[in-house]
Amino acid sequence: MPWEPVQKVLDGFEVHSKGECSQAFYDGNRLVLFEWVDYYVKSSRGFEIPGLDVEKLGDGYLFKFSNYVGISEVRFNDGGSLPVLILSKKIGKMFKILECVPLDKVGELVGAFEHVANTLTENLLEISSSLPFSLEAPTGFSTVESDEPINELFAYHFLRSNRERTVEAFEAVLRRMKRKLVVEEELLGSDEVDEITPEVLLSTVQHPEYLAPAGEGVLIADYLKGYAPTKVLGHRKYESFDTPENRFAKYFLNLLIEWSERVIETFSGMANLEPIKELLGELEFIGSDGLWDDVGEMTLFPYTSQTLLKGDGYRDLLELYREFTAYVPFFEELRKAMDNKDIAKLYEYWAFFRLVEELGKIFGKKRLRIRVLPAGKLSERGDVYAEFDNGWRLYYNKRLTPGRWSYSVALRPDFSLFNGDPSEKGTELIGVFDAKFKLDVVNEQEEIEEFDEETETAEKTGNYETWAKLEDVYKMHTYRDASGCRFAVVVYPGERSVFFDTNRGKVEEFDLEDVLTGELNGVGYLRFVPEVKT
Repeated sequence: MPWEPVQKVLDGFEVHSKGECSQAFYDGNRLVLFEWVDYYVKSSRGFEIPGLDVEKLGDGYLFKFSNYVGISEVRFNDGGSLPVLILSKKIGKMFKILECVPLDKVGELVGAFEHVANTLTENLLEISSSLPFSLEAPTGFSTVESDEPINELFAYHFLRSNRERTVEAFEAVLRRMKRKLVVEEELLGSDEVDEITPEVLLSTVQHPEYLAPAGEGVLIADYLKGYAPTKVLGHRKYESFDTPENRFAKYFLNLLIEWSERVIETFSGMANLEPIKELLGELEFIGSDGLWDDVGEMTLFPYTSQTLLKGDGYRDLLELYREFTAYVPFFEELRKAMDNKDIAKLYEYWAFFRLVEELGKIFGKKRLRIRVLPAGKLSERGDVYAEFDNGWRLYYNKRLTPGRWSYSVALRPDFSLFNGDPSEKGTELIGVFDAKFKLDVVNEQEEIEEFDEETETAEKTGNYETWAKLEDVYKMHTYRDASGCRFAVVVYPGERSVFFDTNRGKVEEFDLEDVLTGELNGVGYLRFVPEVKT
């Protein structure tokens, strides 16, 4: 059915919005709401909205989505649910909207949202796939390890970045595959026995069914009334590849093949999959070696095996396995943002990768590293960072602790730039960035006066523009003052970059290198716009 304004959505669930026009739409399957709109719901069915405070008011409930554009749901206490899409009326620059969304524009607005979400996801995958990535393995086995990594996104980066390490480790194992001597007791032909033991002699009388008439010259027949054994109990010795260490290697090989296939299926048409396809081909070739035929399935993990801990190839596979099965919140949250099409969070991740890329052009080779502690949690030192040739590091969501990086309270900007390792003395915090996917139109005179004079004429006309909000610039002042860093900048998908220098005042159209060289000191907002694909 087409989109239509609603109040009664389902039996026992009515949605009312403030104002004369509807701010809620329904197509028979999905409810569309908007951020920053107060909704009043009358419901005879108990419900909750994940991550949102719902206030009881009179005989109904009041709630509002603030700073969130993406997918959510209403969960009813009786087990049912209602999909909800939260939009911004300013997304896409499609048309001028003041209070009401025209009914004939709802579908267009939904399409614009899908396009923005897909563009961010594709840009994110494209940029991140060009960055080297490494994961520091935990020093011990964690209680939160599992047989699988967090998700396909983590597997994509892991497989792409560790292709050579993985292939070399398996090839080293195949060259020097661990074997064990197997001694099995079984009935052997008399000509197969190498040693006559009491057990061999005893078996001749215990198994008379294997006695047969013997010809002349058979000495033992003289003692067995002309008979000689055709089979006796003996020991067969041979070397086998079916060891606990090889079972682990075979298990890990099959796990990597499975995840390579899942990554290719998940990101088909969205990311550069050639490295994954090449790795998959190499892993399948390794798996076709006949040496694996004698290796059984892993039932117990050989944690204490010295071969696994120290053997050539095996120790490398163990380290790779620890990295592959470690808990990595960075990629878990990123995948969650993709699944929920959380525009603000997707932009934050995209901005981080984009900053790494841009800083790499300035400082030299970039390397994205993720440190994972044995417990699988992120430490306060900051575990996700990019390191450049000059030793500088850009951290993602690092906590700036009081006393060390802040003279007042703890701060947690989206990205923090240091001129070295923050754990070492002498390292300085150079600047911080906050990513904001802000799409705002300014209509009121009192709001216009808060912006610089040069934008006043354009905003009075109602032109639909994307601006970094003043409140975010105020926050940058807080970051810079509390931490004593050189600059604090809002990264946003706007039309231009503006910096407010402590000495020179307002500077138009600055770039990243201007603040890195120390030419500018202060706060500002920097234009970072994802490439829009048509």
